[in-house]
Amino acid sequence: MPKRQRYGEHVREEGLQIVVLYQPERLAEVLLALRRAGLSAQGCTSLAELLALLRQRPWNAVVLDVHALGPEAYTLITRLRRSRDLIIVAGGPGLGPERRILALESGADACLCETSDNRELAYVLHALGRRAGLGISAESPLARLPERSWELRDQGWTLVSPDGHEFALSANERVLVHSLWQKKGRAVARADLAAALAQDGLRAQVVGARSVDVLVSRLRRRLARSGCTLPLRTVYGSGYLFADE
Repeated sequence: MPKRQRYGEHVREEGLQIVVLYQPERLAEVLLALRRAGLSAQGCTSLAELLALLRQRPWNAVVLDVHALGPEAYTLITRLRRSRDLIIVAGGPGLGPERRILALESGADACLCETSDNRELAYVLHALGRRAGLGISAESPLARLPERSWELRDQGWTLVSPDGHEFALSANERVLVHSLWQKKGRAVARADLAAALAQDGLRAQVVGARSVDVLVSRLRRRLARSGCTLPLRTVYGSGYLFADE
């Protein structure tokens, strides 16, 4: 029976083998996020610990907290890039553009602003590993993580695409999208959409099925100009459905 993985413990498995140097107060949650994503990682909190781990055995990825390392971070990144075949991801709190650019110029493959959601780090490591031929297996929890979907924010006034583009909605667009959003995957008749718009009362001036079509067409074109495809499908003879899954 295989040994059970303890919290924060490195377990050898196929794919990425990651060593993480991070500030002590955040290290545990970063390791937990990577472990939940199916990534194998071991943590440390100082440069001396990191160098000791790198001497112990081969690794193929390192995550460095630039804030914890201070000015030494950039020299270390350059040394690692020159001496080892490693995926290097830098990050940390309060990193402005200049510090992120410096990390990349020093040799980092990616440099992230620290957020409360460590899934971004896991996905970046997964993408870099895949490019290096160290992809995650289909059984990995990371492979089963759901893709980001469309979101409605600000009480329905902002539509956010899966890649983070934000679109401020007009009063009519807000009513239209909200009506379809409530019945995702199901067709909503043009007459019902027109009725919802008429009931809004304040600024909605849409009347009739043809006006609904015009509103949908304008919204599609507006999002297309930003490279986004609105997942509204035309159901011929009926109306529209929001097809985001």
